[in-house]
Amino acid sequence: MEQLHADSTVPDNDHKSQEPLSDYVDRMETTENLKKLAKKLEGDLKGIARTEEQATPDVSTPDVPTPDLSFEKFKEKLKQRDDQ
Repeated sequence: MEQLHADSTVPDNDHKSQEPLSDYVDRMETTENLKKLAKKLEGDLKGIARTEEQATPDVSTPDVPTPDLSFEKFKEKLKQRDDQ
C-alpha cells in the first residue's frame, strides 16, 4: 500500500491534493537542505567514532602479567618440585 502525505498547507479534509511521500520529499529537498543534512551526519559520525575510540579497551597491554615460559624458568620450577 502506498503511503500518502498531505501537504501542510492543505486542510486535512482535502484528500484530492494528497501526493505520495516520495514525491513530497523530492519536491521539498533542495541542494542546500541536502548539504546541511550531510554536514550534520558527518558530525554525528565523527562523534560516534570518538565515543567508540574511548570505549574500546587497549588490548595491546593486558592487565594480566604474561607468564614467563622460558626454559630457564621451567628448569627452576622442576628443581623446586624435586626439592620438595
